[in-house]
Amino acid sequence: MQLVGQKAPLTGLGKICYQMVKSEGPTALYLGLTPALTRSVLYGGLRLGLYEPSKYVCEWAVGSSNVLVKIASGAFSGAIATALTNPTEVLKVRLQMNHDSGRGAITEMRKIVSEEGLRALWKGVGPAMARAAALTSSQLATYDEAKQVMSTEGPRALYKGGFAMFARLGPQTTITFITTCSIELLLQDQ
Repeated sequence: MQLVGQKAPLTGLGKICYQMVKSEGPTALYLGLTPALTRSVLYGGLRLGLYEPSKYVCEWAVGSSNVLVKIASGAFSGAIATALTNPTEVLKVRLQMNHDSGRGAITEMRKIVSEEGLRALWKGVGPAMARAAALTSSQLATYDEAKQVMSTEGPRALYKGGFAMFARLGPQTTITFITTCSIELLLQDQ
């Protein structure tokens, strides 16, 4: 999917899979599977495993365990996990791009390092770290805060302000839909 725009006009997932199987065979759907699974296991383990130690260090340094500490800890653990697993992501994309070569993951990795140098394994790591930092900080900080609220105040704490929120959003959503329908009707009449 990442390479489709480079080789042909963009189409849907089903059409891409059909074209790949037709032209390259069913094994083309599994190119890069080994590095993708390796990255998934390592990245997931690292981002979750680094969260608590980084939260502990942040709490010790700042002297607080507020939500900002949790957000910073999640951002750090996600960014570091991505930085460490980026070579497997590069390898996965290269295997998918160079499907005609018939090389395996180790051979492709050696080729990348010998032709482009070790730094080539970290191409695109900056944006990937930023994305992982935002994703992990939002997920883990939210989970940590919800877990703390649930353990101290019970499940009813999650519904605090629920009626007030609905009283505000319900009418606004209704008015938005009515306005949208009215505009569509006016545009149809013209």
